[in-house]
Amino acid sequence: MMKCKYCGYNIGLEDEYCPHCGKLNELAAAHIADMKHYEEDYKQTKESVITKSARFNSRTGRLMVIAILLMIIVILLGIAARYSDVETRINVKKQRTEKAVEKNRQDITATLKEMEEHREYLAMRYYVLNHQLRSDDTYNDYTRVFTAVINYGAIYDDILNIVDGYEGYEDTGKKQWCDDMAIYISNWNSYVGGEFWGDSPDSPMHSGEHGAFIADAKKETQDMVQVYFKLSDEQAKKMWTMDKDEVARMLYEKCEELYPEE
Repeated sequence: MMKCKYCGYNIGLEDEYCPHCGKLNELAAAHIADMKHYEEDYKQTKESVITKSARFNSRTGRLMVIAILLMIIVILLGIAARYSDVETRINVKKQRTEKAVEKNRQDITATLKEMEEHREYLAMRYYVLNHQLRSDDTYNDYTRVFTAVINYGAIYDDILNIVDGYEGYEDTGKKQWCDDMAIYISNWNSYVGGEFWGDSPDSPMHSGEHGAFIADAKKETQDMVQVYFKLSDEQAKKMWTMDKDEVARMLYEKCEELYPEE
């Protein structure tokens, strides 16, 4: 089992999409592509060997062909096993990313500060995920900032899925997108604000520019939801104190009025 990088739900390697949030499981897509490649490679190799084996009429020739086929099967099975091991693939990718970050740390740190200063929420979200900075101890002070942009980006994506649709998620309805948004909104104070983690008021994760950035990210998120769902000022402010089911119900009711087509 592994966890969906978008919502943390447990998913399997064969799950092409997360059954909880519906987002694409990139590892599953890569795994399916790899297995298809290995299968095609095996078929081509097998056909080539069989064609050549027709030239041999002796028992020795036939045994040689069988031995070669067995060897090919063993090699392909070994390769498939190696590259279908999710943990191995994740670790290899993680090691490569960590080396790249360490090599370019000065530039990465400067880029983060620039993105924070200019409130580039979506750009920072992709930057953080691509460089796997959430697990880098050097950027512990950015922990709540990173969580804020990831939550902002998830809500932004869900809204676009409702308004414009999203290729590959045609079977996911408005109610599911509203439920997904409700999770990020209702959990904002706990995970971004740090209530769940017991953050102290003077924590470096909330002080100075980090604190200002988080406050602005929350306000931008509130404005975004209010505009697309035509919430009143009171509803927009109140959504942060509502539980998940209440938020989901409110958004879905508005969604049915504003975006009636699935």
